[in-house]
Amino acid sequence: MEEAMKATSEPIVYRDVAIAIKVEKAGAHVFGHADLFKKDQFKGRISLGSARARSKEVRDRLRCLAKAKVDVWTTVESIAAPH
Repeated sequence: MEEAMKATSEPIVYRDVAIAIKVEKAGAHVFGHADLFKKDQFKGRISLGSARARSKEVRDRLRCLAKAKVDVWTTVESIAAPH
């Protein structure tokens, strides 16, 4: 996890999942991805690109999408857990 996170932003922690976001501009396009880690294990990546958005907008959208993904995981885990 450490190697992957070095190339990304300072991670935010949401529901025990570290979310590290990286956004790059290439000409008129902005690309980015959010890497999700739980207990030092890579769990997934969300990618996004836009020809119309600014870097901050892409970063904000990635943060929202990553948090939504974590919310889905939390819901599925709570449903699957024995009661």
